[in-house]
Amino acid sequence: MTAQPPRWDLSSWFTDFGAAFDRWLDEIAARLVELDARADALAPLDAQTAETWEALLLAIEDVSTALQHASAYASARAATDVTDEAAQAATARIASLTAVVDGVEAPVVAGLGSADAATFEALMARPALDGAQFWLRRWRARAARALGTAGERLAADLGVDGLHAWARLYRQVTSAMSFEIDGEQVPLAWLRSELYRPDADRRAKALSGASAALASRSTVLTAALNGISGARLTLDRHRGVADPLDEALFESAIDRETLDVMMGVVDERAEIARRYLRLKARLLGTDALAWSDLRAPLDVGPRAAVDWPTAQKLVEHAFGRYHPDLAAFARQMFAAGHVEAEPRTGKRPGAFCTRSFHAGESRVYMSFTGYGSDVRTLAHELGHAWHNHVMRDLRTWARQYPMTLAETASIVAETLVSDAQLDAPGASDAERLALLDSRLGQAAVYLLDIPTRLAFERAYYAERAKGEVSTDRACALMTRAQRDVFGDALDPDGVFPWYWAEKLHFFLSGRRFYNFPYTFGYLFGQGVLARARSVGTEAFHPTYVELLRQTGRGTVEEVARAALGVELGERGFWSAALDGAADDLAAFEALVEARAKA
Repeated sequence: MTAQPPRWDLSSWFTDFGAAFDRWLDEIAARLVELDARADALAPLDAQTAETWEALLLAIEDVSTALQHASAYASARAATDVTDEAAQAATARIASLTAVVDGVEAPVVAGLGSADAATFEALMARPALDGAQFWLRRWRARAARALGTAGERLAADLGVDGLHAWARLYRQVTSAMSFEIDGEQVPLAWLRSELYRPDADRRAKALSGASAALASRSTVLTAALNGISGARLTLDRHRGVADPLDEALFESAIDRETLDVMMGVVDERAEIARRYLRLKARLLGTDALAWSDLRAPLDVGPRAAVDWPTAQKLVEHAFGRYHPDLAAFARQMFAAGHVEAEPRTGKRPGAFCTRSFHAGESRVYMSFTGYGSDVRTLAHELGHAWHNHVMRDLRTWARQYPMTLAETASIVAETLVSDAQLDAPGASDAERLALLDSRLGQAAVYLLDIPTRLAFERAYYAERAKGEVSTDRACALMTRAQRDVFGDALDPDGVFPWYWAEKLHFFLSGRRFYNFPYTFGYLFGQGVLARARSVGTEAFHPTYVELLRQTGRGTVEEVARAALGVELGERGFWSAALDGAADDLAAFEALVEARAKA
């Protein structure tokens, strides 16, 4: 077992950005030239041309798989070193090739949309396309609001140096930013870690310093967000999309009714999170929490740092309590060098799991610093990897699940670890209090922080539709969203107006409203785990695996109905999913009361 947090091994994908990588992209480029010509010459879909259509669809899937493989490698390399110019150049070239793929797909999408229902269904029944039906039906649905072949190709080409260029600029600018704390320069990427520190004064200085740094680059940050949102709204207008949320709902494969019901339950039961935050404020000795206090650790006594070998053992033990297959998979990920956890300068912040459809492998990325939360982050990302693992034998188009369902396995895995820590026979009340604080802190993110982001983004797009949004106005919209959603659990003078500029999710060019799917994923994962506990994990495991395997083959409503027999448009599932957080709050309050009496 590795003594220190490891670096990952990417050599089974590529060893560097040398000749082999270049040949890989050169071959993709050549294939795309040929596919572009075939797509242009494609005759309308009918019984006589169905075989030609099938062959082209399979070729598009194949070249997309190859390009995604290169993209996974380039993004992994870029994450570990923000100054890696070769990774940046590779990412830019891949973006250009992706635009070509979009151009090739444009006439195919249009043709699928214009085919009559019987002809389309006959194509879907062809054995070679088994498992791709959901993906291709989505293409057909998208055609109804497409710009036509020429328009979609133009949009894809302009996106490289427009929409996506703004996003690249944002990443480049913020990756190089830092802020000052008591004469020390701290990378902006470390802000999240700073807000987990026990020192309230340092947390406040970190948020203040980060705000000043963001304000100093406000011109470019404001321009980037206006550029990204403006380009989207222009495309929406030409495509006949009235509400910018509609595209996010489509991408997330969720009905508006489901979202409304879920967010309605979240709003009704958000007092779970607010009550927790009010109690946390009292424990921290303040009337109400400022934004800089939301993630502050409680002073519940000394807690030993967790070293890497212990973290591995904790994850394997927790996974094994659920099912031996999950524990065996975690051991295999560690042994194969598929986890990047070494903390070092130059790495991007955060954690993620990336995968290669071509290789059928995943890689987990994080920076392990010894906090207890790092163990749960590790489990979370390994949950994503497990999700990918159980789908590895499926075709590429059947492995591309919506973000709403992407968090299912990660939430389950993370909760398994915290459950094991809470149930540990030797766990002290202080340790349990810290664990419950962490779990309730996560619940507060999904029940308050994420809805704040959703409220801001909806308000921002409404104003951007009338014209460019100024820096001051963006800050005002964020301030209002934080006060409205958090209510009296947040100090009205302790808000973070620059959250819109600090949060990468608002600047993603490939996806808008990168927020509500997280709340969905949290609640859906908790609902799945509640079902596993009620029937027994051994009995539930085949259902769980099949649910994960179906995530790329249907809408969230269809997957939930088929695997669990539940209707997501009804309140019951969502409310039951929050019962666990309510139980955590009750246990947390009981421990706090017991400590006060001791």
